[in-house]
Amino acid sequence: MRIEHLGQSGFKINHNNQCILIDPYLSNSVEILDSQDLIRKVPIPYKPENLKNIDWILLTHEHIDHCDPHTIPLIAKGNPYARFIGPNPVRNILDKWGISSSNIVKLTDSEINLGDDLNILPVPSSHPKLLLSKDGYPSTVGWIIDNKKTRIYIAGDTNVTEQLINFLKKIPQIDLAILPVNEDNFFRRRRGIIGNMSIREAFGLTDELNIKKLFPVHWDMFKVNSALPKEIRIIYEGYNWNFHLLDNISSVDY
Repeated sequence: MRIEHLGQSGFKINHNNQCILIDPYLSNSVEILDSQDLIRKVPIPYKPENLKNIDWILLTHEHIDHCDPHTIPLIAKGNPYARFIGPNPVRNILDKWGISSSNIVKLTDSEINLGDDLNILPVPSSHPKLLLSKDGYPSTVGWIIDNKKTRIYIAGDTNVTEQLINFLKKIPQIDLAILPVNEDNFFRRRRGIIGNMSIREAFGLTDELNIKKLFPVHWDMFKVNSALPKEIRIIYEGYNWNFHLLDNISSVDY
């Protein structure tokens, strides 16, 4: 399983003959649709219209840097058999974009098989609070990805809560956590930005759950919502954390 980071919380995963996208943000839509000072810092690694042979697109929630109106419809157009999985607010948006309901998979509270011994499990997230949609399932999720050899937690956007910790403690050994570190704070809230866990919270969560490796994300895309690689490394090296930090990488193989 090869996991390629696309920037923000976006990923391209190749597993055997399958290709999976998670929250691909491959445009400048945030700057165009939200605010002109939210300028993309990370180069666009793929043009959406050039992505072919995509089997699954997993979307954690409806914010445009995760469910991008300038990315998702183009990918759907070029991949008519690709299937989408996401919470109810995401599915409503996909329907408005004209994506066929037969290509959209609803959430469950159990594992969803993607084929090739690859399963995903939705993880309830708090962004900023845990909210349930009309269907009774969370409106924001992360994913446990399990290929029977390696178990990965890709958080999407979430704060650390006791509820999240208790949910993840029920999961057998997680090998890799991919967590956001664009902390929530007063100035970001005043700016209208919903932050996530801090660097220390991401480290503490990884440590408490005895997860082997951590890959921090969601610090790189926009200046006003960023963290510095230097501060991530300093906080890691300054304490006796019980995990290996993966930083400054674009992809990882499992």
